[in-house]
Amino acid sequence: MKRLLIALLMVMMIITGCADHTNSNTEAESTEVTAPEATLIYIYYPQGNSVVTAEDRYQLKQPDMVAASVEELMTNISTYYEDRLAYGIYMLDSENSLTLEFTMIGEYDSEYYLLAKAAISRTLFQLPDINEIRFVLYAEDKSTISDEVLDRDAIYFYDEDTQEVK
Repeated sequence: MKRLLIALLMVMMIITGCADHTNSNTEAESTEVTAPEATLIYIYYPQGNSVVTAEDRYQLKQPDMVAASVEELMTNISTYYEDRLAYGIYMLDSENSLTLEFTMIGEYDSEYYLLAKAAISRTLFQLPDINEIRFVLYAEDKSTISDEVLDRDAIYFYDEDTQEVK
């Protein structure tokens, strides 16, 4: 009788354990995993005579590492510029001042370069640790065209939809 009671208790424990396991799997499958808002970055790029937002936000793979985040973003956004502006290298110093080097492809276009700086800085300043960005632009013969530093307040954007400065 004791053996039967022990066997019956063991069978009930196994059934209960399986039932809980099945329910937890179902709950895990139905739970949607979303990325924290801070790791989703808007990508901006010049189009015509304005700065536009890419269709999808970019998910940072290593959001806790500033240098890795900069490298990820620059690799991603450089595809928007490859026909007019070649991304070279970046340097990040101990005070989180970022230096970006580019080479202008073809003839220098000051309006395009201004829009590109605005778009790139707007994209990268979403990283809270970046204090300022130094843009260095070279001609194809490696002569320096422009070398300037932008802080977070250097460029303002007028949003036509909300009619306010951002």
